[in-house]
Amino acid sequence: MREGPFRRNFGRAVKAAREGRGLTQRELAEAARIADKYLSRIEVGMATPSVYVASRLAQALGVSLDTLIVASPKLADHELASVLRLLHSLEPSQIERVRRILLEVLR
Repeated sequence: MREGPFRRNFGRAVKAAREGRGLTQRELAEAARIADKYLSRIEVGMATPSVYVASRLAQALGVSLDTLIVASPKLADHELASVLRLLHSLEPSQIERVRRILLEVLR
């Protein structure tokens, strides 16, 4: 993977984990002992943190470094919960329609 996509994916994973834990950028930056502006640059893919800083971010987020170094970011816990709530509110026919659409998209 090239550096640009890696930076963007890493930044998205950090942001998703931060938001999933209900932290502000300032709170996470303080916990990881970095400047909040630097964290902002990491989250938008404009900066690549050192391994040391990346490990401090992971520790502050309560996740493994592996979790942040992914090819594609996963849904944050709150996003997943929101999707599940929506699915639970659907009628069986609507759920079947969603299933068919997902199968088509994922092929």
